[in-house]
Amino acid sequence: MTLRSLALFLLVAGTALRSEPTPTTALAPTPPASPTPAPAPRLKLHGRIEAERYFAPGDLYSVPLPVFHGTDSAVMDTAEIVVFKDKVSTLLTIAAFKMPAYAKWEFEGMEPKDYLIAFFRDNILRDYRHEFPESSIESARFLPEVYAGAMVAFTLMPGGSAFTPPAPASPLAPAPVAKRGHLVFVRNGYIYVIAAELAERVTQPATYKLTTQEEDRLLFGRLAAVLEALRFGPDIKPSTAAPSSADEDEDDEDEDAAPADAQPAPPATPESRGN
Repeated sequence: MTLRSLALFLLVAGTALRSEPTPTTALAPTPPASPTPAPAPRLKLHGRIEAERYFAPGDLYSVPLPVFHGTDSAVMDTAEIVVFKDKVSTLLTIAAFKMPAYAKWEFEGMEPKDYLIAFFRDNILRDYRHEFPESSIESARFLPEVYAGAMVAFTLMPGGSAFTPPAPASPLAPAPVAKRGHLVFVRNGYIYVIAAELAERVTQPATYKLTTQEEDRLLFGRLAAVLEALRFGPDIKPSTAAPSSADEDEDDEDEDAAPADAQPAPPATPESRGN
């Protein structure tokens, strides 16, 4: 699999469960946080699940299984990407691509911020737009303290949610606008992408009232928690490079946005967010 196919896999795998029958009961505003047993893989995994952790092929990294809600949940992977998915609140993907020689050359010859911006714009955003043309980067931020440089980016994707929304009141109602957070960084010759969707934005439109800043904080906290829990290699201790909520607060005014033309994207309005 090439870097070019990353976003397409995230889209296909993330929506794999949408075609299955959905529960008829109403969703609770906040799903209970009690963990459920790890789902049995629907296909043979390239990695493995052991002691409630997913281990990537070759023990490149491991991560605790997320909390799943409901009975329809799945773990799917390829040699480079794992997807954790349920139909209520969880869509988490972790990708780890070994950088080819040309990518290492580009990375070594550029500022980390510029490389990560270009990578996200030219690979992930481009493929999102191929499937959902109105996809955009709402905002992005460079985090110099994380592995000598990481980028967090928030995307808006009209019609691009991995979750099934409630039936609209009108057939002419616009498609819900999905929001995903992404954390991108380079470590030991691999480029990592951790991505999560804010399910509540699509599944609970009647009660959803979060502001853009609150959405960013919530997604950033989830991404940071995953990063903190990652173990690199079979015997490496927990990561100490995960950003904290305080780091996010201090960076709220940074202007390291990375849209397709490398200019900051305007903040989302209630109309553009589909609420």
